[in-house]
Amino acid sequence: MKKIKMKVIPLGISLALSVGTIFTPVSAFAGTEDQLDGQVTVFHQGEEGDCGAVSAIQAFDNSTYGKGFIMRLIKQNSDGSYTLNFGTGKVTVSRYDAINARITGDFDAKVIEAALQNEMNVYNGCFASDVFTKMTGFDQKQIRGNKAKTNLMNTMAKNCYSGQGITAACDFKYADESKGIIGDGGHSYSIRCVLNDTVVLINPWDTSKYIYMPRSQFENSIRYMTYVDNNSKKVTVFWS
Repeated sequence: MKKIKMKVIPLGISLALSVGTIFTPVSAFAGTEDQLDGQVTVFHQGEEGDCGAVSAIQAFDNSTYGKGFIMRLIKQNSDGSYTLNFGTGKVTVSRYDAINARITGDFDAKVIEAALQNEMNVYNGCFASDVFTKMTGFDQKQIRGNKAKTNLMNTMAKNCYSGQGITAACDFKYADESKGIIGDGGHSYSIRCVLNDTVVLINPWDTSKYIYMPRSQFENSIRYMTYVDNNSKKVTVFWS
């Protein structure tokens, strides 16, 4: 299958600003660890095996759609508990559960993790795609094959260059120790952005750091990736 090369037209200042934001270190937008601020910022995954959940949580910070979603997601109640307006229904968690969530760092992320644990038992493992579905209420669309993969990659790249960003995650068949990539589907990463030649990833072990990977290596190494298409209201799930 011949790979489709996406032509990118220079967009001047607007493109420079959008791509500049993509490469701004996450630590520049650090939030608070003990109160809500309507954002998902820097956090570290705990010792539980919920990388699928926490990579999905982080992924919402990588797009304008996701940022707006998080801004509207959580309401603090008079008794100190929190109600989350998931697309599949409202979920309430106690402040105790939120404080004791395994994530360290951003408090909004801790509240979301606690809610997902109550609803999905994510500490025992899950896929980011199922977390996306739980949080947004969107149905899943399964795709396979090289053509589908290329089309999805080009769609994500288009959204990144436009400044909209993407809400997406993945895992890998093949490891790359030099980049901290675990193979055999053993760990989930959020996809910060897709460019013509580069894919930028975030490991939920420390969301302040970026992993840069050649796009060709990414496409040849992934086992699975998932993307929230807020226009069609679908969670796209690709399996290699």
